[in-house]
Amino acid sequence: MRLRLITLLLLTSGLLASACGGGPSSGPQSPPSPGDAASPGFTPPDGPPGASPSPVQGAPQTPKPSSYAHEWAVSPTGDDAAAGTESAPVRTLAKALSLAGPGDRIRVLAGTYAERVLITDSVRAGTAEAPITLEGVDLPRIVPGSQPGALVAVERPHWLISGFEIDVQNKAAFAVAFSGDTEGTVLSDSEVHHAQYGAGISFHNGAHGATLEKNHIHHISIPNKDAHGVMIQPTSRNITVRDNVIHDNSGDSIQCYSTDGSDPSTPADGLLIEGNDLYGNIEQSIDIKTCYNVTIRRNKMHKARRHPTLGGNGAMVVHLSARDVLIEENDFYDAGLAIGIGGNRYGPYPSGIVIRRNLIRDMLTEGGMTGGGLQLAVSQGTQLVNNTFTRLPGPAIIMGNGDGGPTESLVVKNNIIDVPQAMQVGSQAPGLTTGSNLYRTGATFLKAGAALNLSQWQAQGQDGNSREEAAPLDPKTLSPGPAAVDRGERLDLEASCGAGPDIGAVESNC
Repeated sequence: MRLRLITLLLLTSGLLASACGGGPSSGPQSPPSPGDAASPGFTPPDGPPGASPSPVQGAPQTPKPSSYAHEWAVSPTGDDAAAGTESAPVRTLAKALSLAGPGDRIRVLAGTYAERVLITDSVRAGTAEAPITLEGVDLPRIVPGSQPGALVAVERPHWLISGFEIDVQNKAAFAVAFSGDTEGTVLSDSEVHHAQYGAGISFHNGAHGATLEKNHIHHISIPNKDAHGVMIQPTSRNITVRDNVIHDNSGDSIQCYSTDGSDPSTPADGLLIEGNDLYGNIEQSIDIKTCYNVTIRRNKMHKARRHPTLGGNGAMVVHLSARDVLIEENDFYDAGLAIGIGGNRYGPYPSGIVIRRNLIRDMLTEGGMTGGGLQLAVSQGTQLVNNTFTRLPGPAIIMGNGDGGPTESLVVKNNIIDVPQAMQVGSQAPGLTTGSNLYRTGATFLKAGAALNLSQWQAQGQDGNSREEAAPLDPKTLSPGPAAVDRGERLDLEASCGAGPDIGAVESNC
């Protein structure tokens, strides 16, 4: 198991966009107070919450073709018997879709279109060299028509869909459903809202290679039931969800789903969740159930409050039998808890989870929330390295309480834990390894009901080379204080910029 975990760290180290200075607070900027729109985790969104966020620095964006083989036009005042030109547009999206071929662009003029958009086997596929572009002009609005089903059904590869308002008007339907061969297909720069269904956007039935990018997804809601902004379902693979604003849903912003045991389908495999602003849901910002090979990078996860009847208060969870999940360079704040690992389990333990270079700060205790950082329940070999915890009224790390099984072989190294309650350790944390952490002076460790100081904790065989410091980080920039610079243990994660790696989420002097 130890060899497998080291291999995972080596394999995932190349996923960092920047080895140095690319962490959640790479510049001399003030971290926001809870609920502030700014974040040191990535380039802040332009404008108020709900605006499309700026691209993540270093994240590849989907290029648009510079020229087109043929251009078609659609207008609510057009005629499907017309030529489909700018001066003689067709009236329906269905007609335009039937005309377009590889390399073409369909320009959809402003107005309301009460019809389903079926990019299915009745239309042509694009190619990697010549995608088909479906482009809204001044945010044309797609609303439910007379036919039931998803407003936009996408089953073809290499379609670039952008610039629409997709308003489900509280009907029981997906706004957008991806399935089958969707390699290279992108939905971008659109607003998706008010579906009263299990998800606003769903990937299922073998959907693969598709991307959601720079969309505003909100108010996907069923009274007293789960409804998620985006759901990645079994048999989906290689899906990217990047630079979106997703909020105010009755479930999660993003859920990767498989039920363990009751669903024989292959779990989703290969998911990148990057650079999103996720907040204000009844459940979590991100929920990873049994999914494999997931990267969660440079997201903001905040405003996770306990619902008076439905509960919830955490920014994200990883549970059931999730496997090989990398959580890095995210900014967690304004919630009751940053991350929960394990808890619900029917099959194998969650395993191969790496949590590194995250900011975990400014949590809350109001309404019964814990105000803590991480709650680590049943899991195997989780690595918690180079994170920064600060301004938490609750414990930074809770582990080993036996929720569903042991917190087995947890590694906690190179973290700045600027919190009065550093750890709360239950009786089921076999193989716990801690070291090279930097704690606030006077931090306590709760074990078997006794509050220990660092010296007493070390006397029990833990944290032999960790230290205390009155000022472990800069309270304004959250960059490491002098006691953390070049003092971390080399973990084969990435190159450092000094004599050694820094402790905490931010590598200085790069």
